[in-house]
Amino acid sequence: MRRPAKVLMSTLAAAAVVVSLSGCDRWSSKCDTDNTCEIMIQGDKFHEFPRPYDASEGLKSNGAVKDRIRLVSATEGGEALIQAGGVESTCTQGSSFVVVDTTITCDVVGDDRVELTTTRT
Repeated sequence: MRRPAKVLMSTLAAAAVVVSLSGCDRWSSKCDTDNTCEIMIQGDKFHEFPRPYDASEGLKSNGAVKDRIRLVSATEGGEALIQAGGVESTCTQGSSFVVVDTTITCDVVGDDRVELTTTRT
């Protein structure tokens, strides 16, 4: 009788982990030396942009004002609403918008998720 109870507890614990992770915000960014970054955003939390939008500020934020980005909403194969540099912009897969000196391209638009490529001039 102990074995079924142990299996049931393990199953419930695994289900609790799956449920709690399904609503999580996720963020990743990887930048190269050519002012190009690849970014993945899931959820609607604000994130620090990996480089200043303004190319004259160099590669690192000076610590005073951090440039931020947030996915407001996105639908699979549809449109993403992104807040960056204090402005809301929309994009579909393959389209771009500009914030100061940074071009942001939506590579993938999914349900509450986007994958972006950014390039500073």
